[in-house]
This record gives sequence, structure tokens and C-alpha cells, in this order.
Amino acid sequence: MGITGPLVEMLARNSKIAETYQAPPPLMKMVEQMRATKQGVVVLSCSDPRLNPYQVLGIDTTLKATMVRNAGGRVLDAIRTLAILQTIGNPGTIVVMHHTDCGMTHFHDDAIKKALIEVAPGEKESIEGSKFGEIAGSIEESVLEDLALLRASPLIKKTTQIVGLKYDIHTGVLTQVHESKSEL
Repeated sequence: MGITGPLVEMLARNSKIAETYQAPPPLMKMVEQMRATKQGVVVLSCSDPRLNPYQVLGIDTTLKATMVRNAGGRVLDAIRTLAILQTIGNPGTIVVMHHTDCGMTHFHDDAIKKALIEVAPGEKESIEGSKFGEIAGSIEESVLEDLALLRASPLIKKTTQIVGLKYDIHTGVLTQVHESKSEL
């Protein structure tokens, strides 16, 4: 079966890009530099195509940053990848960035479970026992929930700076999400 749809255009665009492509430095050289400086940043964000973390954060080749993207930008799905990236490059910072009007605020676990059971009825028990990262409260609450999961994970180094951000998809404004401190 031949390739159809938007992928045809993407492959054509790649052919043009490849004509002037300049290869990045070898991986192990970058790893060595990142481990030595701990200046690397890993940004966990949603896979929503309206959200381009490179553009939102002004990331170019001068900044040592990498992206992990999944539905909702949720930590639950990303812990394994984040742990591996810490092992490889020893980034000093992990950023959790959630955004307004996220699909996970509209499509909750119950609806996703129902749809998945229709696709794979033999996996009903496994699907029903799974969490899919719904955002039932505010974006700030989901960011705080994910920051707590990261900090509690034995796979994430305790020396890592962990930062939560909220991106307003309608205005382009990015704000830091802070934990509230209760005073006794």
C-alpha cells in the first residue's frame, strides 16, 4: 500500500530540507557536554499540534533542550522516558507544561475507556484498570499533580529542578505554576 494523505507532503518537504541539511554534533559529544554542565532542560508537554514548545519557549540550537510529548503532557506516561533522559544527559531541569483548551480537559477517562473497549474488547479488564490522564480540574491543578508525581518518583534525581508552567493557547502567555504554601 502506498503512502497517502498529508504524509506525502511531509516527505516532499523533507526532500527539500535534506538538500541544505547540516548534521548536529555526534550524540556522545552532546551527552558529555550536558553531563558536565547539567544545563540541559527536558520539557514535557502535550502532543496537541497547536502547541509548539520550541516556538513557545524560543528554543533553538543554542539551548540544550529536548521534548517529551504525550496526550495532556502527563507525567504518568512520561516517567520512563524522563528517567532515561536523566540517565543519558543528566539535565538539570524538567519542565511540565500544560495548556488551556487541552483535549484531556474535554475527553475524560470514562469516554476514552469506552472507546478503547470497543476497539479491543478482549482488553476490557486492563483498560478499565488504567488511567489515561484526564484533566478534571484546572490546568494549574493538573500541573501541580504532575509536579508531585515527579518529585515522588524514585527514578527522578532529587537534585533536579522541577518547574510547572501553564500555557494559554489563546493568548500565547506562559506562566509559572507555584505550589501554595499553607501557613500554620
